[in-house]
Amino acid sequence: MSYNVTIAVAKGRTLEAVRQRWLECGWDWPESSNSRQLWFPPDRARPGLIVARGADIPMLVQRGIAEFGIVGLDMLREHPTDGVLEVLDLDVAHCRLALAGAKMEWPDGPARIATKYQRVARDFFRRRSHPVEIVPLSGSLELAPAIGLAPYIVDVVQTGATLKAHGLYEISTVFHSSARLIANAAVWRTGNGMLSVYEQWKAVTGR
Repeated sequence: MSYNVTIAVAKGRTLEAVRQRWLECGWDWPESSNSRQLWFPPDRARPGLIVARGADIPMLVQRGIAEFGIVGLDMLREHPTDGVLEVLDLDVAHCRLALAGAKMEWPDGPARIATKYQRVARDFFRRRSHPVEIVPLSGSLELAPAIGLAPYIVDVVQTGATLKAHGLYEISTVFHSSARLIANAAVWRTGNGMLSVYEQWKAVTGR
């Protein structure tokens, strides 16, 4: 069988989790642990693979650079993109977005939140009619309360060990996230070799 489909996969925990699912589909895994290559064209043994930042995956799929993408629900909600369909929960790379702070207490009055999930955080507080000031921060969010930048953060949590190490408490879960298979809507409707790849993902996921 020859593949003409490319899948863009988010770096980090998603890529690590997807590797096993990929192998279960019966495909060769093209990327080695010491490789810096980010683009592997499709061949007879597997679909093509693009390794990219999670925030870029929906755009790559929207523009048809990749027919499929695999990215966390957290990124999909933070970066909603027209022309992209969520077609399958792959049930890997589980985590949650959470509100955390130095005290196990809901904010009293207007809240200042440090986060890279600005859209998600605003929506979360808007639904609760709670005034909020968002402080954009791309990394090291756990430092924000300690250095006085913001008393609260909204960030991805897996085990909670990082929060605990920085003296922070998980106050509220915003939502649970896992890796999702997304597709270019226009190509999905016409098929173009995508169905067999989708069915293989669906079979190994057990959905």
